[in-house]
Amino acid sequence: MEKLNYEKIFKAMLATTVAAGAFVAVAPMNTQAANPTFSDVKDIPSHHFYEAVMDFTARGMISGYPDGTFKPGKSITRQDAAKLLALALGLDTKNVQNPGFKDVSKTSPYYGHIAALVEAGIISGYVDNTFKPEASLSRAQMAKMIVLGFEFNETKTVKLPFSDINDKQWHAEFVQELYANEITTGTTPTKFSPNAVVTRGQMASFVFRSEAIVTPKPEPVDVDKVAVEAAVSQLKDGAVTVSRGNDATDATKLAAVQAYITSLITENGVVAKVAASTTAGNYVVTLTKGEAKVDKTIAITFGFAADDRFVTEVTAINAKQVEVKFATPVTKTTILNATNEVQNIAFTMVSGATVNPGQLKGSLSEDGKTLTITANWVFDGEYAFKSTAAIKSETGEKFDEYTAIVKANDKVAPKLVSGSAAAKTSTNSFALLFDEPVNAAGVIAYVNNGAATVANNPTNPNRLDVTSSKQVAAGTTATVKLVNVKDYNNNLTTPNSVETAVTISADTIAPIVLNAKVIGENRVEITYDKNMNIASFKGRARLVHSNGTVTNLVASAGANEKTVILTGAGLAFNNAYNVILFVDADAKDTVGNSTALYSTNVTFEKDNSAPALTTIDYKDGKIVANFTEDIAIGRNTIATAIDQKTGIATQINLNYYNSQNAVIANNTLTIAHSLPNGNYQLRLPANTVVDKAGTPNPNAIATQTFSVQNAISSDQSRPVVVAVTNSPVGNGQAVGVEQTATYTAIDTDSGVNLTTVQDISNYTWDGKALPVGSYVTTVITGSADKATSVAVSVRVPSAGIQTTKTAPFTVNNIRDNAGNTIASAEMGTVTFVSGNQYQPELRYGTINTGGTSLTLSFSEAIQSLDANDFEVTLNNATLKTSSIASVYNSNSNMDTFVVSIRASVANNTYANTNNNSYGDVIYLDTNDNGVYDSRTDTVLEVVDYKTYQNNEWNSVQVNLNSNYVTSLRVKLIRDNRSPVQNYQGNEALFYKELIVR
Repeated sequence: MEKLNYEKIFKAMLATTVAAGAFVAVAPMNTQAANPTFSDVKDIPSHHFYEAVMDFTARGMISGYPDGTFKPGKSITRQDAAKLLALALGLDTKNVQNPGFKDVSKTSPYYGHIAALVEAGIISGYVDNTFKPEASLSRAQMAKMIVLGFEFNETKTVKLPFSDINDKQWHAEFVQELYANEITTGTTPTKFSPNAVVTRGQMASFVFRSEAIVTPKPEPVDVDKVAVEAAVSQLKDGAVTVSRGNDATDATKLAAVQAYITSLITENGVVAKVAASTTAGNYVVTLTKGEAKVDKTIAITFGFAADDRFVTEVTAINAKQVEVKFATPVTKTTILNATNEVQNIAFTMVSGATVNPGQLKGSLSEDGKTLTITANWVFDGEYAFKSTAAIKSETGEKFDEYTAIVKANDKVAPKLVSGSAAAKTSTNSFALLFDEPVNAAGVIAYVNNGAATVANNPTNPNRLDVTSSKQVAAGTTATVKLVNVKDYNNNLTTPNSVETAVTISADTIAPIVLNAKVIGENRVEITYDKNMNIASFKGRARLVHSNGTVTNLVASAGANEKTVILTGAGLAFNNAYNVILFVDADAKDTVGNSTALYSTNVTFEKDNSAPALTTIDYKDGKIVANFTEDIAIGRNTIATAIDQKTGIATQINLNYYNSQNAVIANNTLTIAHSLPNGNYQLRLPANTVVDKAGTPNPNAIATQTFSVQNAISSDQSRPVVVAVTNSPVGNGQAVGVEQTATYTAIDTDSGVNLTTVQDISNYTWDGKALPVGSYVTTVITGSADKATSVAVSVRVPSAGIQTTKTAPFTVNNIRDNAGNTIASAEMGTVTFVSGNQYQPELRYGTINTGGTSLTLSFSEAIQSLDANDFEVTLNNATLKTSSIASVYNSNSNMDTFVVSIRASVANNTYANTNNNSYGDVIYLDTNDNGVYDSRTDTVLEVVDYKTYQNNEWNSVQVNLNSNYVTSLRVKLIRDNRSPVQNYQGNEALFYKELIVR
């Protein structure tokens, strides 16, 4: 058997208890105490074997006698010594080879131990092939077993003191190793006594000491290093709050990180010192105690302190939107008014800017720290951003004013994120969400290959709402395809055809109320868990008063599609007023699911707070005054604007009638009044506006300054539209997906208003609106904010052109940026070719009952048919048009026509036929000379000579069923003056001949 590496074995043995048979002196014994004690083994100096006996007993390698003794002075037998050593060495005593000793039976409990030692080369028997297991073990034999077993093979240069050991003895080298390793010192200082027997206590001591030598001694513990390593494990990446966050000074951030690290370490005496790393955001922590030292790098992010009140970052995220981040949450009403228009923030065009972003709308994140601004126009170039100190935190403190240069250069195409649709049973509405705002203008939409309309969602600029012409059942999947989807910097999707499969989720779940809250003195805002149909609330909401009277409520849209505002009129009360709100069943969500009956107690509080003026902006010739709450018209109708430079005061009469110069919407008063550039103070007298309380509260006298910076100068000249035309599809050319009409708009003063150019409703063709899916593209000279010349292409989907036609194309309502409109509609001749390219075809020809006429049937309706559009061949003779008496439509579908044929009569003559019949000859005058020519004219029939009294020319009915008619063929021919065509303007398939008979 293979001898195991002792060092590895012994390390394992120190960690586990070996469950093996006991080492006994006489009868084998398996009893073992959990905490063994022997009456004759004590922890006294003379019992040198005490620790060994206790250790081996605890490990189950030896045991004592039934009387509670160990008998340490009793000699140990060879077999007992073999067992103890084999167990100590961890040898495999099961899978062994038979050593062949005559006196060691395989059934002996010592067989495996003896065989394992023999196989390992540690012991051997006698020359007579015996082992003598019951014999006592001599000290010389013990020396050999210990040295070979524990592999003591490097003799140390020590001189033996024993007089009874010399070099010639077989056991001398083994004794040398034992002595050198201090396993034994001899029986006396000068005697080893090699032939003396080994006792049980001595053998336990010898093996125990040998284990201690070969087992590696543990290194001295460096307590300082242990403490430092423990401190390292306590370090971790973290977020640190510091004034001004990541914008704080390096020294401030370092001090904050040092405090953070100190708070983590709990090991006594460990010192931590922090230094900034060369990598941004990383810090190197040096931990020391005594001579122990360890460096560790950690990552730190810096959050803003609670009292930080400033703008941290302004970024253009696409051509339509800018994102403003704040250090701490802001009060929404200080940056957005009631209609979500941005206030106390302004953008000024600087070098490189091409577009004035126009009116700004915004949405604030739930945490109140991110404002997303959406422009009415676009951001393109560089803008000076400024926020004012009127912006306040949620706790009412002012934010610092902030200025920055914002660069916008959107070159990234929009990407489709998802498509969705929901229905109770079926729907024709689909929502497609993109990763940035997209423009519905010019987008062509299809649902399941059918034309659809597309529009921008009114609340989410990233969403397009597609409406198909046909309903699609819930639970099925529709294919929605969009062409020409672009963002507001005209980046088209790649590829320019966005297609997605939308599964219409079956929605049969009734909407439920999540919250109902009172707004002011007469309004309740209800929030549902689903998008609601505002119109379905009509007549279904009311307040029931304690006396039983009822106030009906009017529903209007809330902040989003899930909120409904219910407003009641005529509520007058003092202090608080309790009523019950009822919303009947059958108010519906947007897919048609009905609500359950809802009722709740609501309490209206008397509103005694007057509306206060908060901010004033000047935009596009209008003074925009914002108040703290929704307002209505007050009694005073005169405001005053005072030029801060000259002191000149200008009175402004507020005329609300038909919104002549004053308009109130939500919490905003807008006064149309042009002012030159400069700084002004607006004075509003008391009672200029009132709030919407049951008893309205008027404003107090208010003054506030504002700045006017007009982007354009006064301009009274009208823009001009010229060269309305197109290049139509040529004959034989394939019709593309779309066709184009072009014109040029010019205004060298304030520039062409591009919104009016993009408005597809400003164009007509053939007196009708352009087909669904038409859109406009432009090439401008100048900038988008002042386009002096605009080359306009109006693109029309070919699929929407039903009839090929040349007709007037009209351009109307084009304005410049000063509001001037073109003097009159401009018109040009434009040819559009039908997108339906199927050719009508003559399919059937039949002889009518009576045989006097033909019926011609076409594959589809055609516009008209006359005698010049076809040829009739009778008996191989082609009829002259003079033989066609009439052509008329026989049904309302315009696909079937009746052709009446007239013939001539030669009275009392011989027909040029095989039998030379005599009588009245009915014939076709093929040479059109008015007389019967027997050589050339075609005989159709010969009747009795008394039938007609005179010759007739192209005036008698024919009998196409006559036996004289042997063949009859018809084919369409192209009349260049008015070719046969369908209602899409596609010409017929000409020169295909039909055999009628």
